[in-house]
Amino acid sequence: MNGSELELALKDLVETEGVNASAVVTREGVMVAFCNKHIPEMVSPFSTVVAMMTRTAEKCTRLLKKGEIEELIAKADGGVVLTEKSGELIFLVAVDKGVDFELLKPQREKVKAAIRSMV
Repeated sequence: MNGSELELALKDLVETEGVNASAVVTREGVMVAFCNKHIPEMVSPFSTVVAMMTRTAEKCTRLLKKGEIEELIAKADGGVVLTEKSGELIFLVAVDKGVDFELLKPQREKVKAAIRSMV
């Protein structure tokens, strides 16, 4: 797979009912791919914030001796943001409140497969 396949996998995920946005960023905060329904273009500090959130969560789990982070879940009154490490990249998906992440698993796995093949 290549970058265009990653973008296609993100687009398919975002076209799913209840999914608002999805992104892949580097640990340094560089945007690799971004797809969303609501904002016509990516907000510039977004990728940096995603990387900072993930690195902060990693540090917390290590300091508290809870092992390596698997995913970071941010719940808000309007929905949920799930952030996962995928190799050296970070994969994020934002969904409406009440959406079952297990139902999105096949599309999420396609995105992660595209990420793995790029690295």
